[in-house]
Amino acid sequence: MVKGFFCEKTDEQIPFAECLECARSRLNRKLDCPFDEAVIAGMIENIKNKVGISVTMISGCHRAAFIQQHYDTWVYPSGMYWAFRGQIAHKVMEEAALHDDAVIETTFEKDWEGIRVEGTPDLIVPSQRVLKDYKTTVNIPSYLNKDRRILAYDNHRVQVNLYAWLVPHDIEELEVVYMSMEETRICPVEVWAESSTKKTYMTVDRYMEENLVPLYEALESETMPPYARNWACDEYCGVSDICYRELKKELMAARRVVPLKKKGKKHGDTAKATG
Repeated sequence: MVKGFFCEKTDEQIPFAECLECARSRLNRKLDCPFDEAVIAGMIENIKNKVGISVTMISGCHRAAFIQQHYDTWVYPSGMYWAFRGQIAHKVMEEAALHDDAVIETTFEKDWEGIRVEGTPDLIVPSQRVLKDYKTTVNIPSYLNKDRRILAYDNHRVQVNLYAWLVPHDIEELEVVYMSMEETRICPVEVWAESSTKKTYMTVDRYMEENLVPLYEALESETMPPYARNWACDEYCGVSDICYRELKKELMAARRVVPLKKKGKKHGDTAKATG
């Protein structure tokens, strides 16, 4: 659970209310802090301490999801700014009433094999049977597939497909809309079937079996998921310090395991445990 911020200038642990008051009183200007009180307030509002399992957790780093639920964490405002920036774009979208039947940032829940999953897609237009997710990014996707189409990033393709399964609407089209400081791009995403006998096809059921089940078991048993490096590790993970600290402990524990040693076979010796 996120408890507060690390001060950008002193590295002290500061509760959210104290950080906001520091900015409101202009004390942070004396420290040359780059964050205005409105930005601080927006980031605090954007931080959500989840207790269930969300689509974002399933499609993202399971280790980070576990840490966020089982550890008290503190984050730097600079580490949360990228998420806050995305919320600015969402706010603009909310205020632009372009479709009479638009379903905007509404949370849905659904069970998969008895496991409750929740998610909040950005925009659904039921009359057009389309679901959209908006992403702010530094780098717009540019990879061309064999059909010369630019693909959305892998984890975003997963997210919108899980949203399509989750929502009580008939969805035939999925789009991820990317926005950078220079340009915007719409990336259509292929819709997964819920299940299939063909093992080469990714389906909702197959993805849930491979990802939701191990995440659920880790959270229920309070067992840290194994480390797996991904795109968020360097700049976009708010719990990397805890992750690496625990990884170091895991590696040290693994080194303490005493290996089996074998004696020469010429005397008929068998392997014995040492120590």
